[in-house]
Amino acid sequence: MDEHRIKYIQCGDVQIAASCETNCERKTEVYHPSTLLLYTQKGNLHITTKDQSYIIASGEYAVLKKYTEATMFKTWSEEEREAKTYGFGLTNEFLERVISEISLPNKKSLSESFFKLKATKKLDALMESIILHVDTNDELDKKLVEQKTIEALKALAEADVKILEIFHEFSIKQQGDLEKLMKHNFLYKIPLKVLAVQSGRSLSTFNRDFKKLFNDTPHNWIKKQRLYFAKKMMKEHKMKPSHVYLESGFEDLAHFSKAFKKQFNKTPRDFYKSIL
Repeated sequence: MDEHRIKYIQCGDVQIAASCETNCERKTEVYHPSTLLLYTQKGNLHITTKDQSYIIASGEYAVLKKYTEATMFKTWSEEEREAKTYGFGLTNEFLERVISEISLPNKKSLSESFFKLKATKKLDALMESIILHVDTNDELDKKLVEQKTIEALKALAEADVKILEIFHEFSIKQQGDLEKLMKHNFLYKIPLKVLAVQSGRSLSTFNRDFKKLFNDTPHNWIKKQRLYFAKKMMKEHKMKPSHVYLESGFEDLAHFSKAFKKQFNKTPRDFYKSIL
């Protein structure tokens, strides 16, 4: 049976790390508010932006600039049987704190949105720490991860000074496309004040722009999108309600069932039976 498993963990009130295991070639569209440090542990991660296509092979690292619209999918060998990747979100504030402890070269403007990183012992140590916490569902120790990230970036800079230029460029504040941000991230449990910051707006500006764009409150809009996503997953991928509610961003099956029935006048169980 095809499976697609995603796990997320928090660092403070920000969701910054995730693992994804899959043995189905499902394409995922992303528009992430944080720069992503990506690592492929098994298989290959394929990334396509509007400019180019890339592959992060097993054992390789790369960074994808924030607010980059991209499509991702995974492939694997017959021996591997599945692909497994990890993502680590580097927020503007996090990058700024890291960079402040490292001497930057002359700052340059970079047009690229994707860069491969050379593996180092300290980068491997950082990723091993993240993997341990993701796989055990533990919240990351913010200070520990920050220190490991500083050590990893210093090691990378020793090998290639351009890395620091990349992280400086990627940490510059800017407003993201609110429609793309919400449509690609409504499944994630992110507080509204954090969403506002991630979009490059104050909370009041975020709420005003959101109402103007979607003619709804963030809370109601997010709940509706999650319910329509759950309905789609049951219909197109035959996912059972007991599995789909978690992947749809709900934490409680009873709450999901109640909200689904209110929205569609049918319980998830009855809807699932009707499409078999």
